[in-house]
Amino acid sequence: MINVTTEQVTTEEPTSIQSNDEQSNVQTDNRRLVIVTGDKGGVGKSTFARALLQTYIDTNQDFAAFDADTSNPQIKRFYGNDCEVLPFDIFTRGKADAFLDTLRALMEPPLKEEQEAPDQAKSLFLLELPSQSIQYFRLFEKEMGFFKVLEEDLKSRVTMIAVINRTKDSVNQLLQMHDFCNGQVDYVVVKNLFFGEPEAFERYDNSSLIKKVRDVEGVKLPEIYMPDLIAHAYDYLDENNYSYAQGIAQTEKLSVRGRVSRWMENFKESITSVKDLLGLKNVNLS
Repeated sequence: MINVTTEQVTTEEPTSIQSNDEQSNVQTDNRRLVIVTGDKGGVGKSTFARALLQTYIDTNQDFAAFDADTSNPQIKRFYGNDCEVLPFDIFTRGKADAFLDTLRALMEPPLKEEQEAPDQAKSLFLLELPSQSIQYFRLFEKEMGFFKVLEEDLKSRVTMIAVINRTKDSVNQLLQMHDFCNGQVDYVVVKNLFFGEPEAFERYDNSSLIKKVRDVEGVKLPEIYMPDLIAHAYDYLDENNYSYAQGIAQTEKLSVRGRVSRWMENFKESITSVKDLLGLKNVNLS
C-alpha cells in the first residue's frame, strides 16, 4: 500500500519552542470538531469527508478522525492506514456517550504508567455521520447537552458541514439540523457540483425558510462548491480502496492521476474561504 500525501514536494519549517502553558492555551483556543453530515445517502458526504481528511494529512495537521458508519465505514476503509480512525456508534442509545470521554482523553492526554510526559494533545477532530443518523444525533444532543459540554468543559467549537444536492430533501434536512443545533455551532453548506452547475441549486437558493434562518435569525450559512470528480477516476479509487493521495501516486492510470491531482487542488481552493471553520486557520492551502 502506498502511504503518501498529495503534495509532491514538502519542506519542513523550523518550529519554535513554547512553554507547556503557552502550548495549552494555543491548543484550547484552536480546538475544533468538524462534523460532516448529509442525511440523504448519495449526496457526496463521504467524498467531502475524505477530501478534507486528505487535506489535513497534506498540511501535517495532528488530528483524529471518527467514523460513525458501521455498515460501510469509508474513512476507515480508505484512510485507516494513514491516520487514526476511531469508531463512533451513534445508532445505539448510550454508546455515543464514550465519544466525549475519548475527545477529552485526546485533548488532555493523561500521564500513563512508565511515561515521562503525556502524549501530544490533539485539537482537531473530524467526524463523519452516516445517512439516516441525524435524528439519533439529535437525541444524543438532547439527552447529553453535547454542544454545551464541548464548549464549556472542553473549550471546543463545532462546525456542522451540510453537503447538499439539488433536491428539496437536502434543504429540509439542513433545516432539521439547524432546529436542534441553533446557534451552538458554526455551519458550512457544501453544494456538490456532481449534481449540476452552481445555479442548479435553486431549491436551496430560493427557499424562504433558508432565507429566514440566514437573514432574519442572523445565522451565518457560508456556502462553498465541491468540484465534481469524473466518474471513471472516482470508480478507480473505489475499486482499489485508494485514498486520493494513492490515486495520485499510482502509475497504472495516468488519466486518473491527472484527474485526482487537479481535483484535490480545486477542492483545497474551494474550502479556502471557510478554512477557519475547518480547523485550518493559519494554513496555506495553495
